[in-house]
Amino acid sequence: MRPAAIFRRLVICLLVVLSWPESSFAETANPVLPSGFPSSSDWRNHLTRELMPFWTHPAALGDPLGNFPSVRCNDRSRIDYANPCGEVANGYLLQRRTTIVAMSRQVYGYCMAFHMTGSPLYLRYAEAGVAYIRENAIDRVNGGVHVYRDDVTGLWDDQPKLRNSQELAYALLGLSCYHMITRDPAVRAEVVAIKRYIFSNYWNTSLGLLQWQLEDGNGLRALDQNLTAQLDQLPYLLLMVNDLPSGERGLWKRDISRLADVLIRSFYSSEYKLFHLQNNAPGDKDIAQAGTDFGHSAKILWNLKIIGRLTGRTDLVTFANRTAPAVLSRAFLPAEGAWASGILPGGIVDRQKSWWIYAELDQLSGVMALGNVTYLRKANRTYKYWFNHFVDKVHGEVWSTIEADGNAPTGGLPKSWFWKNAFHSVEHAVFGYVTTRWLERKTVPLYFAFKKAPSFSTVRPNVFAGKLKSLTSTANGTGRIYKAVFSDISF
Repeated sequence: MRPAAIFRRLVICLLVVLSWPESSFAETANPVLPSGFPSSSDWRNHLTRELMPFWTHPAALGDPLGNFPSVRCNDRSRIDYANPCGEVANGYLLQRRTTIVAMSRQVYGYCMAFHMTGSPLYLRYAEAGVAYIRENAIDRVNGGVHVYRDDVTGLWDDQPKLRNSQELAYALLGLSCYHMITRDPAVRAEVVAIKRYIFSNYWNTSLGLLQWQLEDGNGLRALDQNLTAQLDQLPYLLLMVNDLPSGERGLWKRDISRLADVLIRSFYSSEYKLFHLQNNAPGDKDIAQAGTDFGHSAKILWNLKIIGRLTGRTDLVTFANRTAPAVLSRAFLPAEGAWASGILPGGIVDRQKSWWIYAELDQLSGVMALGNVTYLRKANRTYKYWFNHFVDKVHGEVWSTIEADGNAPTGGLPKSWFWKNAFHSVEHAVFGYVTTRWLERKTVPLYFAFKKAPSFSTVRPNVFAGKLKSLTSTANGTGRIYKAVFSDISF
């Protein structure tokens, strides 16, 4: 063949390759991480050197151990209420109160840190938090869980009808994560009973969703239709469902599938391709009037991918895959290489960066990259922004908010308060580690502390899908620590 003909054929082949849809090429190519892309070792170091020192500091552990404080100063210290640090010196944060949300999220942080590293220290702290919650926070009289304790009187709340379904859900986050790594039957029984309490008392057949409270009060309406009442059940449900007995597992799958339908039916706007926080009035789903954030949309989409796989509903996977690009594109700030927080009323982009919203968008981007590496283009920049600007390099953990103009923390809220604890930052690290390690074409080691030796086929890589390659164990006091190595990670 003449050189000219060879050249023409090469040009034609190149044009054909360039004309392929980006996603089709990415899904079949062997991924090559972009230059300078944060490695799986970076994610592990981020967890152990930048996040967990904030949560293993003596001031974080409580007295007794497991009685974790809900609010601390940015330098890791406990609050001196006679002379409080500036970041907590306002009426809301100076309430002498411990919340079940913060306590449960801290348990989650220790569980996941153990899951990723196998460190017995993290396991010990998780066990202490679980024991404290079981002994003190579960309402053995009325059912459900107490949602806060008055730290002056030492008494837990006694208004079960004013507890909202979102806080009850988060009370189960730490317990369910502990069950995932241990399969402790006593903890499983607690979670199953409280889950039944929530769905028996809060599921409103007329509304077709979980209502907010059992009666009006505290300035809130019982029958409000709130997105978080539905969405925030999913973390504990998805962490535990696969490890339940078959009968209970079937009931949970049914409820998980129902919640997925509720989220799309009641809170999704096809016009904006975003989810909205409420559905009580027509204006609630109008960005011009109500606005919305990007974090809940991102969280819903990666959860829908899990639910679709779990229940065999390809419609949910398809919905998530089709909607994710629009959400990520709208949230991305190209000049900064960062994620915006949402849309303010009137349609203005909120260019502040909120820690939990940012984490959810990174997590969606990472799991989408497992099937389409073009998503790594944004992730390469947003991951670096997180490491460079969100992390407190002196005292650890991440700031609550980064300013819209510039890269400094905004102040106003500390790194540990009633609704900010280890949950989002540690989950973000685990997702970054697992997805990046597999994109590096490495196996993924994760750790468990099963109370009883498990069947090989039942060990799973967190909420991901994957193939278990090996399972080994070593003695740890009266129990054993299991190292599970996974390949073929997907989502």
